[in-house]
Amino acid sequence: MRTLRTVLATLVAALLVVGVLTTSAGAGSLPKRIIDEVPPRDKQVSYNAFKLKGTVMEPQIDGTLLPYAKQKVKILKKKCGSCKWKTVKKVKTNDSGVFKTRIFAPDRGRWKWRSKVDHSNGYGNTKGKVWTLYFD
Repeated sequence: MRTLRTVLATLVAALLVVGVLTTSAGAGSLPKRIIDEVPPRDKQVSYNAFKLKGTVMEPQIDGTLLPYAKQKVKILKKKCGSCKWKTVKKVKTNDSGVFKTRIFAPDRGRWKWRSKVDHSNGYGNTKGKVWTLYFD
């Protein structure tokens, strides 16, 4: 009876390990969208406002890129390196996959910014490059 329990426990443990490995491998292997944005360092609109413009594209299997048209892009910011990212704005892309918005720099200190597109339609979460806005 002990041998039967040992064999069953081993089989159940093996199935659990295989299930966890396939779940984690599937979540990380989704393709990413391409976010191309220009940091707004020299695109100052008013005293503390800057213009941000970017493009989101979806790579296809045949090597072409399709625009991420009429979809949401989140603009995130954080105050320090160990702080959490907070969603500041949600903007929509146009038919060409282009998004535009105005963001604001702090009077003192530095804020880190980035854009993010959530997972959907077989693509994983995609995050843009991190850049910083500040006044000297």
